[in-house]
Amino acid sequence: MNIYKIGVVGGGAMGSGIATLAIRKGGIPVVIKEANSELASAAKSRVLQNFDSLYKKNKIFDQQLEKFTSLLTVTDVWGEDFKDVDLLIEAVPEKMNLKKQIFAAASLWLPPQAILASNTSALSISEMGEQLTPQRHQRVLGLHFFNPPTRMKLVEVVATRETSEATLAEATDFVESALQRLPVRVKECPGFLVNRLLMPYLNEAVDSILETSVKPEEIDKAAMEFGWPVGPFILMDSLGLDICEDVAETLRRGYGDRVKLSPLLQKLVNLGRLGGKTGAGFYGGDETILEIIEKHFPWSRCRESSAKEVFNLMMIGLVKEAELALEEGIASAADIENACVWGIGFPKVPHEGPLHWGQSNNYTKKKIFQDEIV
Repeated sequence: MNIYKIGVVGGGAMGSGIATLAIRKGGIPVVIKEANSELASAAKSRVLQNFDSLYKKNKIFDQQLEKFTSLLTVTDVWGEDFKDVDLLIEAVPEKMNLKKQIFAAASLWLPPQAILASNTSALSISEMGEQLTPQRHQRVLGLHFFNPPTRMKLVEVVATRETSEATLAEATDFVESALQRLPVRVKECPGFLVNRLLMPYLNEAVDSILETSVKPEEIDKAAMEFGWPVGPFILMDSLGLDICEDVAETLRRGYGDRVKLSPLLQKLVNLGRLGGKTGAGFYGGDETILEIIEKHFPWSRCRESSAKEVFNLMMIGLVKEAELALEEGIASAADIENACVWGIGFPKVPHEGPLHWGQSNNYTKKKIFQDEIV
């Protein structure tokens, strides 16, 4: 089966970005489904604005603009537009019940062999499709794009226990050939690969500013001196602290005591400090993060440490989680390295990837690569 038309449910930043990517790179028709006419109109505007921006930058020209626009359909109802869709990607907010409803509704309209995919960053794809027919189960998988999908190269192709090899092969080929993105195959687990590996790295960063005298900007500086494009606190403010908390809760449910929800992160979310979208998170706002810690956690910040020591612990946590994912067969060593380089900006030069770096610094339990980077 080849993929000649896709559907996207949810036309927000991610959904409109995926639609833009599929039309521009794949040259295939895309139908976006939204919940109502107002949201549908907004979704259409986002995609057209994406094309207009490309046109103004001379990245596409008159005939391409006309063709791309003609390949877009936006609707607020399930109907005939979906009867010839080969791949449907849901890109709605991270609410399990909503995603299950979408899969159930889509299955009534899509052809029997259509692939149902979720863009979720952490939720169980198996659970989303559990109410579908057994025949549909093998056509369900995850396609986790990174934001913004028009610029980020990585796509996690996530297999459930029932996803068929044919489904995986078709989806992987579509990502690589039509979308010109880097597919990384991942076995389903809470957080999949990239978010799972980020978990100990970010947790250690947040714990450190609550428990030590080290400041967020000092840790961000240490991370960027290592080669990361941004530090952990800049990253979390960019992602949105509410999103970080949701993912952390999903990981906590999946991994139990290995993951603890930071009281500081929870406090910031409760205070409405969600990051860049509210103008205040770990940075910004009327109060500094240190003033918030002194007010709400006056007994903390008693452990002695330095930014360098904190950052090294963050990196060790990331490496240990990467090694555990490798041992569990979640992804290959090469895919783990590529996922971190292309998904979260791990500095390939000079470190190659977290497993290479960990092996070079004797943080892995065994030798993983023969071509060790020193």
